[in-house]
Parts: sequence; C-alpha cells; structure tokens
Amino acid sequence: MSKRKQLLAVVVAGGIFAAGGFSALELQATPEFGRVIEPFYGKHQGGIEVARQANLTFLALDIKEGIDKKAVGRMMRVLTADAALLTQGQGIIGDSQFEMAENPARLTITFGFGYSLFEKIGAADSWPISQKVIPAYLIDKLEKQWNDGDLLIQAAGDDPISLFHAIHELARDASPFATIRWQQRGFSNAAGVNIGNNPRSLFGQVDGTANAAIGTPEFDGRTWSTSPSNFVGGSTMVIRRIRFNFGTWDRLSTNKKDAALGRKLKDGSPVSGGDLTTPLNLDSKKSDGSYEVADDAHVRIAFTDKNRGITRRGANYDDNYLADGTHDAGLIFTSFQAELKRFLDIQAALAMVDSLNKWTTPVGSALFIIAPGVEKGDWVGSSLLS
Repeated sequence: MSKRKQLLAVVVAGGIFAAGGFSALELQATPEFGRVIEPFYGKHQGGIEVARQANLTFLALDIKEGIDKKAVGRMMRVLTADAALLTQGQGIIGDSQFEMAENPARLTITFGFGYSLFEKIGAADSWPISQKVIPAYLIDKLEKQWNDGDLLIQAAGDDPISLFHAIHELARDASPFATIRWQQRGFSNAAGVNIGNNPRSLFGQVDGTANAAIGTPEFDGRTWSTSPSNFVGGSTMVIRRIRFNFGTWDRLSTNKKDAALGRKLKDGSPVSGGDLTTPLNLDSKKSDGSYEVADDAHVRIAFTDKNRGITRRGANYDDNYLADGTHDAGLIFTSFQAELKRFLDIQAALAMVDSLNKWTTPVGSALFIIAPGVEKGDWVGSSLLS
C-alpha cells in the first residue's frame, strides 16, 4: 500500500463504537517532508539560502548583567551544539521532550548579534560594519517591545511543532546567560502549497519577486559579506515589523492596489506589461503621457540595478486585535544584504514617497549581523567574539 493510502486508511479495531466508546486509531506514516533535513554546518549559516519554509519564529534576547565575553562564548557553544542536533531531527542533552525533534521538516536555525551585545562585553571594536543601528524614519511609529536585542535566534521550518520545540529548548539553554526581549512568529504558505513560487503577503501581493535566484552569483553578491576577513560569509540582517492598515486597503479597487504596488495582484506581473519574470519597464508610458508604473509605486521606489539589491525573506504575522479594534497583522519584513547600505538606500527612498506608506506602519526595527557559518567543532560567532 502506498504511503498516501496508509495515511488515508482508517483501521477500525473491534468496532469504532465498541463498549460504548471510541477505539484508538493510529496513523504511523509520516509525510516525507517531515523527514527532510537541511545542513547546519557550512560556509554560511542556514535559513537564508533555502527555499522558504512555512513557519518562522524570531527570538531576541538580552544578556544578563555580569555576563562577559567568555560567558557569551560558553552560551554560543551550547546553542550551536543544540542547533546542530535539532536541525538534524535529534534531541539535545537534557531535552525536555526529545520526541518533538523527530520531524525537523527543513528546520533551520540562524544566529544574529546586535551591536548592544558587543558594547556590553567590551568588544565594540570587533563590530564588523560601520553602522550600529537602523535610523528612525518619519513613517515609523516604533513600539519599544519590537526593537533591537543582543542576540537573535531565527528558527524556520515546515512543522510548527518542531519549530516550537527548537525555540523552547534554545531559550531554556540560553536562560542562565540571557533573558527574552521579544518574540515574533511569522508564517507563509503551508508546506506543499505554492511550491516553487513566491508567497503572498497579507495584502495579497506576490512577495519577493525581485530576489536573485538561490545558488546564483547574483544571490551571493547581494547577500554574503566579503570583508573584513572574520566576517566573510556572514551577512547583515534587518527586521522591520510592519503593521498593515486593512481598513482602508480593503476598500481599494484592484486597479488602485495594482497601481500602488506597481505589480498586478493577480499574478505579480509588472503593470507595465509581461509576466512575473518580465523586467520592470520604468520608462513605459500611457497614452496620456503618465508612467505605467506610477512615480510613487512601491516597485519603482524599491527598484535597484547593478546588483545593488537585497535578499528579502519576510513572513506574514497575525497577532490578534489591539484594544481599539485594529487587526494587528502585517509583515515581519526581513532582509539580508552584503552591506547594510543596500537596505538603507532603499528604505530612505521608500520612507519619502512610497505609495504603500498610506497603508503600512513600521512598529518595530532591529539590526543584527549574521556571523559566518562554522564547521563541526566550532561555534557560531567565534570569528567575531572569541
């Protein structure tokens, strides 16, 4: 019998209503994607150059008072060893529930460090980039609980149980050294849905169309740092929590939504013509002389050339409703870039004239550096923090 038939078969033992109750039904087969493993060790950390996973959790921590550089090293040795096991579907030493690790489902764990960590442990001179924070923009209405952090743990995967277990265990093992600052949970299409295609944001737009293809030189050029020497293979990471204003967006016509985005909601193709993969034609004009892609359209303002782009890996979020009835949902915008300037140049332009600013509000902002990947026996961050 095929695995699919095994999953669908219902085996009734002794009659489903035997003795006035239900007999136990057990399905032993596990869908193949539950067993898929992503490598942990390598030149780069995982969770960046990988097809998007269905679920994503960001956990930001702050180290405790008195934790020094050596203690941070001990913490990262523990967390690196944990991540190496969890991503391979194995429980960790002292695991509170090791059975929950059995189906990793493409689980990846990525570690980032904030400038505040380097300051606290007296290692500010080891911070590998010139910028220390993301500047505040006029469009921002930042809420303190979503900003910054000393250590960032990003866990992503196709099974929410595996993901919960990983974050729970990592937070527990980090607790002697650090406290939780904030957690954000995001989602995309469920595993097996929309395979090979870019996901949609909660505004309905096809998200990530401008990304370079994974595994290409262009992806490498956009994403991975080439200096200084102890940061080669690392990246910079920006997280922006963006709350959507559905009340006014929902009332727009499809044509007005398309115009604001510069791409068609139907299939992600440019409003200037073509299909999803057609390059933007920013010079194309209508019969009245106006541009097909409006002057303030999101894609026009965010457009980059000469490989000055970034790698976007955002996730949708839905965190209930605020006290005033506002639906607290939107985008956890996440980008990785070889140099932070790439993001800053794009964001500065978007903050000034992007048409989407009418329907979006950034409420959180954080910057982390993503240390290079490591080989077995080493720990993430050793090139920067040891």
